[in-house]
Amino acid sequence: MYASIATVCLSGTLSEKVAAIAAAGFKHIEIFENDLISFDGSVKEASALIQDNGLQVVTLQPFRDFEGLQQRDRVLAFDRAKLKFEQMHELGTELLMVCSSTHPNSVGGITRLADDFNELGELASSCGMRVAYEALAWGKHINDYRDSWEVVRQANHRAVGLVLDSFHIFSRGTDLNAIQNIPGNQIFLVQTADAPKLSMDHLSWSRHYRSFPGQGELNIEAFMNVLASTGYDGPLSHEIFNDIFRRSDPMQTAVDGYRSSQYLLSMLPQQQNSVPEPVPLSGFDFVEIATQAKHQKPLHALLGAVGFVKQGKHREMQAEHWRCGDVQFVLNSDPEFANQFLEKRGTGVVALGLKVDSAYATTKRANFMGVPVVEPAQVNALHSMVGMENVDGTVWYWVDASTSQHAFDSAFESLKVEDEKTAIPLIDRVDHISLSQSYPDFLSSLLGFRVIFDLDIAPAFDVFDPQGLIQSQVVHNRDRSFQLAFNATDAKNTHSARFIERAKGSGVQHIALATPDIFSCAEAIQNGGVDCIRIPQNYYPDLQARFGLEDALCQKLMRFNILYDQDDNGVFYQLYTMPIEGRLFFEFVQRENNYQGLGAANAWLRASAQQLSEVAG
Repeated sequence: MYASIATVCLSGTLSEKVAAIAAAGFKHIEIFENDLISFDGSVKEASALIQDNGLQVVTLQPFRDFEGLQQRDRVLAFDRAKLKFEQMHELGTELLMVCSSTHPNSVGGITRLADDFNELGELASSCGMRVAYEALAWGKHINDYRDSWEVVRQANHRAVGLVLDSFHIFSRGTDLNAIQNIPGNQIFLVQTADAPKLSMDHLSWSRHYRSFPGQGELNIEAFMNVLASTGYDGPLSHEIFNDIFRRSDPMQTAVDGYRSSQYLLSMLPQQQNSVPEPVPLSGFDFVEIATQAKHQKPLHALLGAVGFVKQGKHREMQAEHWRCGDVQFVLNSDPEFANQFLEKRGTGVVALGLKVDSAYATTKRANFMGVPVVEPAQVNALHSMVGMENVDGTVWYWVDASTSQHAFDSAFESLKVEDEKTAIPLIDRVDHISLSQSYPDFLSSLLGFRVIFDLDIAPAFDVFDPQGLIQSQVVHNRDRSFQLAFNATDAKNTHSARFIERAKGSGVQHIALATPDIFSCAEAIQNGGVDCIRIPQNYYPDLQARFGLEDALCQKLMRFNILYDQDDNGVFYQLYTMPIEGRLFFEFVQRENNYQGLGAANAWLRASAQQLSEVAG
């Protein structure tokens, strides 16, 4: 199989789309009919544009409302087919993709439709062309690939084959197993799309919410497994309709599309020995924050209050290494390094370390997926860590047992810590990291992490900010020692949107640290003079009524502005610091009895409280 992408996936003119697709690394392309019709030039000139960019046209598509017609409608359908075959000859492709009809005058019946395709096959063959039939999930008579396959089978013509589209199959919940019975040489085209799991009509779902494989919640790997069993060896092409892509930079979308194609190809059996498996993650090794001088003291106060100790200073930069157990922070205030970030973004996260089994295998997989790899020399580093640059500019290093301690030993001079014995460690680990991003960055980042790492994706949900909706989605490893939350919004005044505006782009909005004792942690933070967001008092009587909490517990929660939640497994406590100039903030959490999730039930209240706190401040 080989990668391809349809022009409908991208925004822009045909010229812009073709240039972006070629630059991203694709060699094959589907031409969406509307892009060809709206092209400011002849079909021959469009063909020259495509060829000059080193691309080969896989198919012209879609050819709509063909089968099941009568009289004049049928004559016109065949006249249109003749025109398309002429255009295809100029484009240098021999495959026309036909989607199942939604024409109000079409009539059904497998035999009747098969006869139509046999006749179309004769016409196509006489022109040196082929046709591929796709079952639209909302087709009038054919909306199941098993039925479209029966039409193709009964048409019994060498120029007539099948299209399999992952979205149409999954959107109807159609069983995948029947694909294994279809000969691979009679599948002419495979189109791929992922999507969030939504409850809505098939057409609206398809037209607005498709995404690249790796950006949604469909079981694409299962689809690829059954496809491989057929022996199919043709184009594996993305066909994505998505409102976000329609307004995004075509280059960013094309790069994501290529990365997604590599992700699909990595699932094939023949790639198992040449491409490393998805990399397991076991948590966060460190977080590096570029900090303005005026924020160093409050950051010191916060870290010191919860048991962090300054372990070392950088050998060449103005940077500090702070540690509490296995949790590590780097505070970087070096003028030459940090100011490149600070001048644009303000105090915020610039790099993170991810715990992996093998940094080498991670790099190998990232290279295959086309994810930008950052080498130490590129950032003038003393350490030997390699990582990836996310679309928001942050660097995520992969750190294994052989590089973790060495990275800090090589870059930092150890300090004598005279008061280390008096520090009370109140932090166990980094519980999760939360990103606030534009929608295009949301999808790009989500894809980047999923193509490299072995992660599960939780269902997307909406956070009800006072100023609008925020879409949130979490990826995590099996034991949830690594959890990463992605947030995006179109509403301009939500807390996430204001962060993006103030930070001049997407990035890490908050860091959640796990504590074994939320009340001791809260008291230490309070005694350290660190401000936390104030939770409205009406929250606590409601909380008590919902969960039947004791008065004493509710009083303690209210005293420290702690949020509370329960699920079927256990209990969750949350405490939030005030954001630094409306940007980065910290969350402290305690989990009891294997509570799952990130406290989504309280997200709306946290957003409201942060807005009130900002106004009050």
